[in-house]
Amino acid sequence: MIPFERINDAALACLPELVARWLPAGRRRGDEWVVGSLANDPGRSLSINLRTGRWADFADGPRGGDPISLYAALHTNHDRVQAARDLGAHLAVMPGAPAVEATPVVEWMPGEPPEGAPAPDLSGWDHAYAYRDAAGRVLRYVVRRDATAEARKRIMPLTWGRLLERGVERVGWHMRHADAPRSLYGLERVAGARTVLVCEGEKAADAAQRLYPRLACVTWTAGTGNVGRTDWTVLAGRHVIVWPDHDGPGEKAAAEIAALLAAVAETVRVVDVRDMEPGEDVADLRVDDPGAWLRARVGPVLCGVTVKRAAACAPVAARRAAGLEPIAVRGGEIDLVATQGERALMAANAPVYQRGTILARPGRREVAAADGRMTHAACLVEIGVPALTDLLCQAVEWRKFDRRSQAWKPVDPPPAVAQVILSRAGAWSFPAIAGVITTPTLRPDGSVLMAPGYDAATRLYHIDDPLLDLHLPEPTRAAAERALAGLRGLLAEFPFAAETDRSVALAGILTAVVRGMMPVSPLFAFRANTPGSGKSFLVDVASVIATGRVCPVTSAGEDTAEMEKRLTGLLLAGYPIMSLDNVNEELGGDLLCQATERPIVRLRALGRSESTEIENRAVIFATGNALRVRGDMTRRTLVATLDAGMEQPELRVFARNPVEDIMADRGAHVAACLTIVRAWLASGAKVHLPPLASFEVWSRTVRSALVWLGQADPCRSMQAAREDDPERSELREILGLLAEAAGMGRPCGRTVREIDELSLLETQDSAGYRTGLRFPELRDALVRIAGTPAGKINSKRLGRWFLARRGRVIDGRRIAECGVAHGGVKKWAVEVA
Repeated sequence: MIPFERINDAALACLPELVARWLPAGRRRGDEWVVGSLANDPGRSLSINLRTGRWADFADGPRGGDPISLYAALHTNHDRVQAARDLGAHLAVMPGAPAVEATPVVEWMPGEPPEGAPAPDLSGWDHAYAYRDAAGRVLRYVVRRDATAEARKRIMPLTWGRLLERGVERVGWHMRHADAPRSLYGLERVAGARTVLVCEGEKAADAAQRLYPRLACVTWTAGTGNVGRTDWTVLAGRHVIVWPDHDGPGEKAAAEIAALLAAVAETVRVVDVRDMEPGEDVADLRVDDPGAWLRARVGPVLCGVTVKRAAACAPVAARRAAGLEPIAVRGGEIDLVATQGERALMAANAPVYQRGTILARPGRREVAAADGRMTHAACLVEIGVPALTDLLCQAVEWRKFDRRSQAWKPVDPPPAVAQVILSRAGAWSFPAIAGVITTPTLRPDGSVLMAPGYDAATRLYHIDDPLLDLHLPEPTRAAAERALAGLRGLLAEFPFAAETDRSVALAGILTAVVRGMMPVSPLFAFRANTPGSGKSFLVDVASVIATGRVCPVTSAGEDTAEMEKRLTGLLLAGYPIMSLDNVNEELGGDLLCQATERPIVRLRALGRSESTEIENRAVIFATGNALRVRGDMTRRTLVATLDAGMEQPELRVFARNPVEDIMADRGAHVAACLTIVRAWLASGAKVHLPPLASFEVWSRTVRSALVWLGQADPCRSMQAAREDDPERSELREILGLLAEAAGMGRPCGRTVREIDELSLLETQDSAGYRTGLRFPELRDALVRIAGTPAGKINSKRLGRWFLARRGRVIDGRRIAECGVAHGGVKKWAVEVA
């Protein structure tokens, strides 16, 4: 019988010595032994408790609760019985078993595959990267299995060699590392290249080779912890560019590589990746001109023939992104210290931007899209004292003199520094930001904003969506016609009342994508007579193309004041698309007029007394049954009407789902929107359209492009909205009724009180009995405009109504101010315009 407990107890008594022998690449940290894996890789994924014997590999998942299970995982393919026998023999615990000399159980002798060696079995792995010598002969492999919902990604070495395990010798391919120093991946590319680009990881090196075919793109084995185990001498005499991953370990590895190459390379430079998203590498680069992008971000020579060698090499900024000297915190100099902190943030290219009188940063989070997919939602987040302190700490090191030790010691940035910087509204050096987007757009000059990060031409911050695969065709008319056909196909089953309504929907889709090129854009309203006709779904189509997810909606509120509060929050957050849902009556209001017509909007955030001016780059949609646009919004709104022609349109069965079609290949639909406008701008053609005041750029781009391709002018819908305007209908009614009752022309002018009395005149029959009001329709209209609960007319309110509408022409007539009566009271009349 095998004494498992005695064996475990004996092993625990000397477990530190045992694990140091079994896994020599690890190291002790308190009561734990940490190492990269059961294959003795450097790292910290595998942790062994030296007191209890419990162990777990947090990368690959295996774990156990005692030394026997650890021995079994290392040496007996998880056979606990055999492990107990072997370990008991080593520890002289088995009855009658002599103590054996502590010799390695496994002996690994790596080498190179001989001529005619069989190829390894690579089945079950998603990627296999071949490490070759300078002549191109395969030396070894690194294999990779991508992450799934059930398991994390796994990367393993595959090397030819002789493995002696428990007395059994096997020669062939084994998942073990080669001897150090290890050769570079991409070594066969180096011989004919003058410049070498060093990336982190085989995937990144292959992606870089596709982007920069004239460079030799290489990498090393086993991540940032194994830079020193690599043979860098092959890069002697060459110009080397190091492209780190945008994270702490990547920056540290870049600094180590630069130091190692100082004595051998001609020059070494490190790519400035601070404008990339955290964790991104060269494989995530999405720009129109990769060469120009790289040239703009290759830093100064860090080492080589132009500077001192190795030990005196200038250090590479790692965690402190600005690369500046530490800031000294001294009493009585808070203004100077705050100025230095602001400069450090600028030098570090920190994501700090002016948004009116506040500082803001781009924010994003993963959100659910359609069909189980995930995408990125983006907005602007206000920066407060804690957030700014965090950014100051990342940008530069802070020090304060310690009198006790008579030395400068690192400290956290004082919160007062952040407070002073935030108080300098109007005097900041940070760039202004207009909004944040997750999809490429067009600049005012017609070029494509493709690169992630801040764009000075549009003042937009582009957060790259890794799921978007975008390929732009040549902007020809034929390409534009194909693109338009694809977009029309998405709208084929929507019950538009007329072709103008379909053109309004197409204009909304295009505007949502190319909004970056125009200072303002009209509002797009979708209405229907029956619920379930597809109004909100139409907004979702535009939103899924422009943002990758359906459009979050905001209810319009019970009144204009409530709607403006909600609209203020959305505008301050910089959302690219917003939708006012269920506007079932009238759509209007001063703030909505400003948000559609003016590029700069003055807002007062909820809970604050001061107002702020911001640049607005949002596209606003509105939906509602029986929606009507009133007042000045009629010239700022394009209205599309849906008419399903049935009692329950929500029961219709569609042949296709446009949102699912878009998500299957969103890049193609984004490219379609960009191509239509780019092709129109490149054509040099002219279309003759009536001018559209305040929206000239939108009219010259989106509107003209659609008409150029044979679509109806979307602005025709404005006339229908204008005719349906309740304010216009109300004024037309008053003009007609007052002209009928008082007459036309200035000689017929009356004061407000006289108009009130006129509406109360009664008729009498032949016997002198009163039979009713002479002008009942006029009385009813005046009560609706300025009536009190008691049914009387409020003279002040009626006077303000006339004053606000004087001179406005309806059907060739207008209200005119025609002098004053006794006491300076204004007189009003209806006259021909």
